[in-house]
Amino acid sequence: MTTRVFSLFFAAGILAIAAPTLVADEPPSETKLLRKLQGHWKAEKWVIHGEDTSEGRANRSYRIDDRKMVFVTDGKDVGIATFKIDVSDKPFEIDVTYVGGPRDGQTLPGIFRFDDEKFINCFPYPGDPRPTSFESTAANRYFLSIDRKKTD
Repeated sequence: MTTRVFSLFFAAGILAIAAPTLVADEPPSETKLLRKLQGHWKAEKWVIHGEDTSEGRANRSYRIDDRKMVFVTDGKDVGIATFKIDVSDKPFEIDVTYVGGPRDGQTLPGIFRFDDEKFINCFPYPGDPRPTSFESTAANRYFLSIDRKKTD
């Protein structure tokens, strides 16, 4: 009897020590990441096909509301897309589907992560498969964007 009681207390002690670690290592939920994505974003850095560029970045941003993205140029809404995310594995996946315009219905399969307050996302050249890394090179033709929420 004392051995069984001791075993129960020992198991409870191990759980009490390990439980906070298990909870801390849980992957973020889709709901939590969707909440973090909401807001108005602006690119800090673009790397396109391996080239670091600022061309066209200064006057562009996008807003995320629920699962909708609104692209903004010079303060005007210029395009819309919807998106889905999958956070069951890393890197997290995002599929962006354009609504209307010349890319209507086109889906770009991307990956994303957060680094503090930065939203880092990477997409393939249209028609290419989902990126496997957050590195853009001339060979893989990825579009890498490092974005931060706008404060103004």
